[in-house]
Amino acid sequence: MLRSLYISLIYGVFLFGGFVAPFALGLGYVWVDTFSPQNVAYSILNAFPVSEVMAVAAILTYLLLDRKSPPGLNLVTVLVVVMAGWVTFTTFNDPVRPVDAFGKWDWAIKTIVFSLFMPAMFRSRVQIEAFLQIYVFSLAGQFLPFAGKTILTGGRYGASFGLVEGNGGLAEGSHLATVCLMIIPILFHLRRYTVILPRLPIVKLGYVGLAVACLAACIGTFERTALVGLVVVLLGFLLRSRRRILYGAICAGLVMAGSSYVATSHNEWVTRMKTIGSFSQENSAFERILIWQWTLDFVKTHPYGGGFNAYLINEIKLPGTKEHPEPIIDKGRAFHSVYFEMLGEHGWVGLTLFVSLFAVSFLTLRSAAIRAKRLAGMEWCHDLARALQISLMVPLVCGAFIGIAFQAEIYYLFALAVMMRHQVRAAERIERAAPKPAFYDRRPALGSAAAA
Repeated sequence: MLRSLYISLIYGVFLFGGFVAPFALGLGYVWVDTFSPQNVAYSILNAFPVSEVMAVAAILTYLLLDRKSPPGLNLVTVLVVVMAGWVTFTTFNDPVRPVDAFGKWDWAIKTIVFSLFMPAMFRSRVQIEAFLQIYVFSLAGQFLPFAGKTILTGGRYGASFGLVEGNGGLAEGSHLATVCLMIIPILFHLRRYTVILPRLPIVKLGYVGLAVACLAACIGTFERTALVGLVVVLLGFLLRSRRRILYGAICAGLVMAGSSYVATSHNEWVTRMKTIGSFSQENSAFERILIWQWTLDFVKTHPYGGGFNAYLINEIKLPGTKEHPEPIIDKGRAFHSVYFEMLGEHGWVGLTLFVSLFAVSFLTLRSAAIRAKRLAGMEWCHDLARALQISLMVPLVCGAFIGIAFQAEIYYLFALAVMMRHQVRAAERIERAAPKPAFYDRRPALGSAAAA
């Protein structure tokens, strides 16, 4: 009961804090959407729709009280709006499983729509950092228990070490590992540029500790997707580091130490990682190949997709084994890939929109990083845009093996790309409006981000 009261108090603080600072309601929605307090509390919060209440309050408060300096129209926002319209069309235009399609649309559309409002709610550096801090610490509630149990036991495939149990959301190993890897670049950015928390050694050490916990949780899931994503993050940091050899040696040492610790505790980790190169002999990997083949055949007759949860009608034939010589018919197997999820549910149009969102967001972040480098005082924006590029690459690669196309973490990255673009444009307007000396030199001043 005390846990429920404590969590309910936090919810109330966000809810009523919005009347003082409207963007606090947006922070509250991020906390609810990420931490899922209704699944942790024993009572009170699980008795009413906490997510819907917070989302509606945040959007209404913004529209009524806080419509200041909204970001201009951009291609990322346009693509998200089109995505929202298209998935709604496929949901109500003769889906193959109408009831199941509406059930997934009901929560997916909320994720998409709220991501449209986030750049308008979080407009300043402090607001953006507040969003990142709430997001990171909300996720910490999910991955810290997993990391701690991994360090104590060595981890285990399919283990329910997290805050909540189940086979969906952050309770699922591949999803948790992907999200942990996505926030590591953000953690290192906050360690260097935080303005909300004091830049004390203990605070910096805390961010490093959270990054180590992310790695521990990632490895402890025993997911092959985690290993692929870890390579992406390490390469991203390595390519953007000035001391590449030193950094590469440190990263390699940490990964080898972590994997060695898990491997000595459980040979299962090494065995699972080896199956990456032998998918045809590994049942779960081979099953995914068959599901993807079914999806390609399905869209030949359903080019617009079958609507949300269309996978429920699939049927694949697995070859027999020594114990069971007869072929095994398996039905209703998930897509296990964001790309085939989009293709099977929303057709070629949906897949094109989804890939375009990644590409445009990446280019938007790249442009923001380049332009911020030329602006004095915008080092934080330059660094964050580069960090988010690494974060964006994780679901782009890991998503090939897990179906998380409509999870909020991906759409938060799209929204952050718009925020970075808005910050750079605002800084450029201020610089253009500032009075120039008589002999104005357009070269970066000494001590500016460009000179540094």
